[in-house]
Amino acid sequence: MSDWQTQVDKLLEDYEGITHERHATGLAAFRAWYLQSYADEPDAALLTDDEVRDYRVYLTGVKGYKAATVNAYLAPIRAIVRAQGRTLKVKGVKQVQAPVETLDARDLGWLINAVDGPHWSDKRDVVLVNLMARAGLRVSEALALKVGDVELGPRSGTLLVRTGKGLKERKLALSSEARDALKAYLQVRPKVANDLLFLSRTQRALDPRDVQRLVSEAARRAGIRFTVTPHTLRHSFATRFLAKNQGDIATLATLLGHADISITTRYLHPDAQRVQEMVEDM
Repeated sequence: MSDWQTQVDKLLEDYEGITHERHATGLAAFRAWYLQSYADEPDAALLTDDEVRDYRVYLTGVKGYKAATVNAYLAPIRAIVRAQGRTLKVKGVKQVQAPVETLDARDLGWLINAVDGPHWSDKRDVVLVNLMARAGLRVSEALALKVGDVELGPRSGTLLVRTGKGLKERKLALSSEARDALKAYLQVRPKVANDLLFLSRTQRALDPRDVQRLVSEAARRAGIRFTVTPHTLRHSFATRFLAKNQGDIATLATLLGHADISITTRYLHPDAQRVQEMVEDM
């Protein structure tokens, strides 16, 4: 057995499942390339940065792989070299994040109109869309709300979110549109023992998949030409908040329930519409 195969077998002992499979596939692909390029077996104890950079060029240029795929092929090579007490200085391929499609004010209006209707569950759907798009709630946070978590006054209103990531509470101020939608819904919500704010038509807890289908179907009826998910609504809230509040990332992190502000910075990139405006007159 070659030194390389011994090194591979030893490394794979530490992995299982999909990671084991991906590492095995990646290392086999690297061995095949190395044999073709150098007519010799690779040795993790001797691999150089230049050799691995050449492999990276092969993956991007000859194979035409995207950044995520190239980086996935490089990961097990770093791991097997690291197992030999060495490190590689070869960087992965930087992934360029495509502009995100977000809802503007007109899109949001169309979406809400598409879910509105005379039935009490229609009023529920209007509130759900409002809380995700105008308060930035995650689906899980919205569906965990209880009636007692809502406080509505004549000119103000708040929402107590109890089940954000990390089980931390946060209190959110509600816009006038969200308050009006909540008032309308609470007037027609079935009077049942279940104190969850949002009920299914059978008066049980809603499933996140129900909300995903609701948003997707509403977007289709509204004529919105890109895929809309519940996270699209949360992302739209973040994008519009930053545009209106001079990039106040610290406040946005609090509103979204992010313990680490670096997570919030993903919303700093321009949306697809803004990118189009930037290049229109170039």
